[in-house]
Amino acid sequence: MARGKRFSVHDLYPEDYCFDYDAFEADPENYKFTAEDNAYLNAIELERYEDTVPMTPYERRLLRRWVISGHSVHDNPGSRYICIARHHPVSDFLDVYRMDREIRAATRGMTPKEREAYLKDYTGWKDDPPDEGDSFLPVNEDEPPF
Repeated sequence: MARGKRFSVHDLYPEDYCFDYDAFEADPENYKFTAEDNAYLNAIELERYEDTVPMTPYERRLLRRWVISGHSVHDNPGSRYICIARHHPVSDFLDVYRMDREIRAATRGMTPKEREAYLKDYTGWKDDPPDEGDSFLPVNEDEPPF
């Protein structure tokens, strides 16, 4: 994208892009989404996300670079500090970016041991072994655990 040109999400996919509904409807289970399909979906998600989520101009630029590189706004690059599981409530690119920025600011000047203690507290890590009464089994053993 040329410097100085106003950003448009529509520049992220080919000008003549048109989804192949016939191929999709013929076999939706086996339809292979093309790179153009994914770019279009990511661009539309970006447009909606920018309209609904407040962000700084710098965060907007980072997010756009993320999407231009082929990712969804809902993908994340992973945290520099903690492991993020798929079910973790922090999942969007900006959520992870903001969380990492918060952790970096909070741990600035800390020793490695202090940083480790902070991150353990931040994530709810417990070094204590589980009590005898604690169990991974459900309260009612007749019910499945899931």
